[in-house]
Amino acid sequence: MSEAAAFNLKPPSRQTLGDSVADSIRDAIFGGQVKPGQRLAEGQIASTLKVSRAPVRDALACLEREGLVNRAANGGTTVTHLTPKDVEEICTLRLALELLAVKRAVQFGTDAHWSRLADIVRRTENVDVPLPLAQLDLDFHETIVEAADHGRLLTNWLNLRSQIRLIMVQRNLTDDGSRRGTVRGHKELLKALRDRDETAASALLERHLQSQHEWVARSIPKA
Repeated sequence: MSEAAAFNLKPPSRQTLGDSVADSIRDAIFGGQVKPGQRLAEGQIASTLKVSRAPVRDALACLEREGLVNRAANGGTTVTHLTPKDVEEICTLRLALELLAVKRAVQFGTDAHWSRLADIVRRTENVDVPLPLAQLDLDFHETIVEAADHGRLLTNWLNLRSQIRLIMVQRNLTDDGSRRGTVRGHKELLKALRDRDETAASALLERHLQSQHEWVARSIPKA
């Protein structure tokens, strides 16, 4: 039997300064304070947040991995501007992942998952502000993915999460009826999941996500 290597590990910190800076920039992007294509200057961000440039660089690297910013070879960083091709790729990949999630959630979902989904629907009914609405929408779909009991599926969905949220925020900011449609669609989907009706749940999810894709695609100017 091989002997386990002995080494010292530092206790993990709850959150690094870079994580905090990333949270601040992410909130500004999702809140519309910085626009798609707008330049993010390291020095200005560092000065505003009263930190050094190092955590700002760490934060921007994190946001680049999430697909929220683009960093050019010359070091310049801009907020991601989603093209019609970007939206098509994000939406079609999301649909494939969530269709698998729904099929597995019908098999493996528990009463605890259904209760959590019902609670999210209740909270969504009382929200009109776009930013919290997008977050609740994401929470609903993430719970379905978690109910699928498939670790790699969840990992791939989480890799898309920030880009999905960008699309949701854009839709919710400009579509007055998005909350009503979201609540109705989520209630129908939850019922199908509780009934263990894979065919109905899959059809409802596909219709819901395809409608969102088509709406966002129409709202984005062609390059």
